[in-house]
Amino acid sequence: WDWFRQLRYYQHPDPKAPCTVRMLECELLYSFEYQGNAPKLVHTPLTDKCYLTLMHGMHLGYGGNPYGPAGTGKTESVKALGSCLGRQVLVFNCDEGIDFQAMNRIFIGLVRCGAWGCFDEFNRLLEEQMSAISQSIQLIQAAIKTRASQVHLLGRDVAVNHNAGIFITMNP
Repeated sequence: WDWFRQLRYYQHPDPKAPCTVRMLECELLYSFEYQGNAPKLVHTPLTDKCYLTLMHGMHLGYGGNPYGPAGTGKTESVKALGSCLGRQVLVFNCDEGIDFQAMNRIFIGLVRCGAWGCFDEFNRLLEEQMSAISQSIQLIQAAIKTRASQVHLLGRDVAVNHNAGIFITMNP
């Protein structure tokens, strides 16, 4: 069990085969997005549980929703896991000034390039904006989950890179 729950990297002998990252029964492609020598996150049992949960969420075509008090490492855990998978992780701080059209433009960029978006303090959005944004997230997750080639956002069809992920952090 201890080995099975670790983040493991596999390279097939065929040089054209992609490198994969596995944890439990989850398997995701490695993206080779070099982000420099980033500071390392201290691994604790809670970090391991967070990685397990986020990997399962991505494996199922969803993202993740770390929830907890400020300063507990929610955003840093998402960024660290993204780095382990070779993903570009972009962090956006949410507030009342963000509307659903601005957020949808961000989503279009994330979905097209296969990056991860971490939306910090999502609960600070206005209620009506949160509802519209959540519907867009649901459309994106459905497209990733069903391996659809396109998703309809802001009145246009957008090509889907299935490495994309949306993560929302919230504070109590």
